[in-house]
Amino acid sequence: MTRRAAAASILAALLAVACAAPPAPPIRGEAIAALRPALDELLARRDLAGGRVGVLVVDAADGARLCASDDDRGFATASNMKVLTGVVALATLGPDWRTATELHARGAIVDGALRGDLVLVGRGDPAFAAGAEAGAMWERFAAGLRAQGITRVEGRVLGDGSWLGDEPLGHGWQWDYLDEDYAAPFGGLCCGRNVVAVQVAAADGAPVATLAPDVFPPPEVRARTLASGERGALRVRRPLGAERIVVEGAMARDAAPAKVAVPVPDPADFAARVLRRELAARGIAFVTHDFHGAMADGIARVAGPGAAAAPTRLVAVEVSPTVRELTQPMLLRSDNLYAEQLARLAARNALGDGGTAAMARHAAATLQRLGVDPTGMVMADGCGLSRRNLVQPRQVVGALRAAHAAPWRDDFVAGLPLAGRSGTLASRFRDGPAHGRVRAKTGYISRVVCLSGFVPRPDPAAPPLVFAVMLNDFTCADAAAKAAVDGFVQRLAAFAGW
Repeated sequence: MTRRAAAASILAALLAVACAAPPAPPIRGEAIAALRPALDELLARRDLAGGRVGVLVVDAADGARLCASDDDRGFATASNMKVLTGVVALATLGPDWRTATELHARGAIVDGALRGDLVLVGRGDPAFAAGAEAGAMWERFAAGLRAQGITRVEGRVLGDGSWLGDEPLGHGWQWDYLDEDYAAPFGGLCCGRNVVAVQVAAADGAPVATLAPDVFPPPEVRARTLASGERGALRVRRPLGAERIVVEGAMARDAAPAKVAVPVPDPADFAARVLRRELAARGIAFVTHDFHGAMADGIARVAGPGAAAAPTRLVAVEVSPTVRELTQPMLLRSDNLYAEQLARLAARNALGDGGTAAMARHAAATLQRLGVDPTGMVMADGCGLSRRNLVQPRQVVGALRAAHAAPWRDDFVAGLPLAGRSGTLASRFRDGPAHGRVRAKTGYISRVVCLSGFVPRPDPAAPPLVFAVMLNDFTCADAAAKAAVDGFVQRLAAFAGW
């Protein structure tokens, strides 16, 4: 072949390639024919372009895969982590398990005076001294002291939270979460959800701020008062590492009082302060002086294991709600404090260690025992606030299937929000086939939206669909990401027969 003929041949080949139809795009994900359009629609949404989408839908009975995409890749979970926490806690402790908080008196009693310390010892109850029953509990504590012949305390008031270790925050919690009530610290001794209520009321010159309970210095008010009818905005925060709360911004003269819950810096110290305040209000006197190394205000925290191990007499015991009673609001309201405490209580009781590393080891071992392969799972906290969490859709679905097969299934499912009706799904799925039928756990932090749960079938005896949808790294509005997930779940409900 001549050089000219060879060149002509190459040109013809190139033209043939250029004129050929473009190759078909690769098929993303897998699905049975009836669900293929729903999956394709979700994966093709322009508002999710650039983000990551993980999906898995299976039949609860046999685990048959009905729809999947990237179900073996790790995703930040947001509050879908609470699915794993709930399963691990129920499987480890059982629905009826309880813990307790104890008040001990340490030292001699002379003429009605305790010449020693009061020690409040926590064992992880997240509901201690929270809610309408707290006042009656403090009455029982004061009565317990009087029954021991104690009407005056001449030592310290100590809070011992060492039972769950000394980690107060999840690994990787963002610094700008830490003055929000949803990121309250956790630990062995909790009190009043580990937050203080700040009420800000309008007044001449500057608003007035008060604390409840008032066991910290008064807030520093840097805000100003605006004329009636003007629009103002307040920010209430506790600077990192500080005890004093700061109120900033502006408030109209005729504005209604604002109330904000702010996390405390140290739950055990806070519990000791509240204990002293509540007992003093019920007639127990406190003599503050330097007694056995007491702090100037008579309040100190027991810092490490064994610090309160001197012989003591038990004064009062407050028993916690059951795991069932803690798990259900954890799922329904997406309660972060309950999640952290339950995850660590399970590890503490199984391994003798309530730290984050032990929590992750115990969760992996429990899921493995339940038939869920934990390979690749990273658990940095129990609630999902941390961006270090990595969980695969197949692991979330596996945990849900394990819950569905467990004897405590009803306890778990009862906590899941009902679409359009309750909890964190009350304002979603206001109509459509999923409304009032789908039960699922929500999950949201910035750039993360997840939803995982059960789609029942019209026949109550038929097994439900089990699904997980996990979106990460999208750049669209959060509402658009949630709408994408909700649209897909509506299609699942229609497929299920509704």
